[in-house]
Amino acid sequence: MAAPTVEPKARKRRRKTRTKTVSHLEPLVASKFKTSEINLTPGKEHVVCPACKCWTPITGVLRKPMLVPHHTTPYHDRTTTPRRRCSNTNRRIVLDLKIETWQEQLAERTEVSASVAARRAKKVLPKPAGPQTERVLRGREERGPVTRRVEWAGVLYRVRQADQRRAAVPQGAPPTEGPDVPLDHLVPRQATEQPDTGPLTCERCGATESSLTSAVAAGWCRITRRSHCGCCAARFPAWTRIPF
Repeated sequence: MAAPTVEPKARKRRRKTRTKTVSHLEPLVASKFKTSEINLTPGKEHVVCPACKCWTPITGVLRKPMLVPHHTTPYHDRTTTPRRRCSNTNRRIVLDLKIETWQEQLAERTEVSASVAARRAKKVLPKPAGPQTERVLRGREERGPVTRRVEWAGVLYRVRQADQRRAAVPQGAPPTEGPDVPLDHLVPRQATEQPDTGPLTCERCGATESSLTSAVAAGWCRITRRSHCGCCAARFPAWTRIPF
């Protein structure tokens, strides 16, 4: 039969200072701490250590209050992080703040935080619609779906007419001062700069192009210094394709 296990119990912390070792640093002042960084509840005096930012008990409250010896890392992180003694170990602290004053400041802070949380919006309200939007929505409801379809048909008819006028070629003679505009297709600059060597033939499928300009527009490439059409060049890796 296994012996019953007894849960470990923490030893009661002493109210008096039992060590003669005192830190050489200047004493801390309780009134300079924020209300949320110090706890002056009798028997539970704690303060946030300025060096390691950990809650550290205060011992010797009745005679010589000082911070208890502690480490820079929390207890649950000591398995992975090496332990190191904090520089504020056994540092004196001056308790010049009365318990009643600290409790009043803590109550005021709690009331302020509660009021701020109450004023903060918890639900995002939609933006109110303007008079113009309400008028448009009211007009849609009054006209009905049939009338709206007729209106959209008229809009589409006017859009088609505008597209036809935009695509129409203006009447009259072209301007004589400006350069000629190409009407077939535009080609890259490198094709116009290279000399035209005559018709080109694809090395793979035998397709032909009448000129270098047409070959560049069709996507022809050079692979191992040989001409290939766009379809045949797509079968090769991109790093092997050199455009004309």
